[in-house]
Amino acid sequence: MNIVMAGLLISVSGMTVIAAAIFGVIPPENKPLQYAFIAIGWVFVIIGMIVRWKGMKMEREQEKRRKQNRK
Repeated sequence: MNIVMAGLLISVSGMTVIAAAIFGVIPPENKPLQYAFIAIGWVFVIIGMIVRWKGMKMEREQEKRRKQNRK
């Protein structure tokens, strides 16, 4: 699996957790639990963004090396 795609999946899973907390899939009576799920979701979104950024940076470096080797 491509590392950029893995980062995207991590971000989407975090967004899903956030949406579940906001739309009441998690029982709204327990507010601290709801806030904890939102915080955990944001952590996953941020980690996914970092993984995607690192993966895209690696792909750009590999493309530069390929172009240099062709010359």
